[in-house]
Amino acid sequence: MNKLILATTIVTMVAAAQLPSATYLPGAAPGLTAGAAGAAGAVNGNRLDAAEGGARPQQAADRSAAILKMTNEAGETGFQYSYETSNGIQAEESGTAAQTQGGFSYTGDDGDVYTVTFTAGEGGFRAQGAHLPVAPPTPVEILLALKQNEQDEAAGIFDDGLYHPEKHGIEGKGQSGAGQAFGSATHQENYNSNSGYSY
Repeated sequence: MNKLILATTIVTMVAAAQLPSATYLPGAAPGLTAGAAGAAGAVNGNRLDAAEGGARPQQAADRSAAILKMTNEAGETGFQYSYETSNGIQAEESGTAAQTQGGFSYTGDDGDVYTVTFTAGEGGFRAQGAHLPVAPPTPVEILLALKQNEQDEAAGIFDDGLYHPEKHGIEGKGQSGAGQAFGSATHQENYNSNSGYSY
């Protein structure tokens, strides 16, 4: 019985791992020919081309791409390389072991040319490109809070982010001063179970 379960498991795993094609791209929608899908614009997020039978527009150029130009130099003071291919890919990079800069460009499936420039070094990898997302600006409130933290630290005030009961007139943990429950007298007197605290 165990051999049957093991054999069934292996056959199932092999069948599930089998890829439908060498391109790893989804085909056209059922009932839609490649030409009709291309005219419609996109199927499953990929543009289709009738001449390619539903393949990416750049796929044929990528398969037969040749290197048109290539330089590669390395020495004790650094390195530099660049290349250009027949399908529109260009790349270059130069620098040392501590700091590099470069860029690359390629033609996307949408026909647009995408360009990325970058630096890499002690400050990390920093890429720039018109198509890359950019972080939103830091909110003014955060900038003000950071400035206040710097001023407090310069004045010798350090806030560790923890609650310290002794700073609020409470002597010990779990103890209450003058018959008060934990917390301030104002909060305890103005608490309504339906609406919460009123200040």
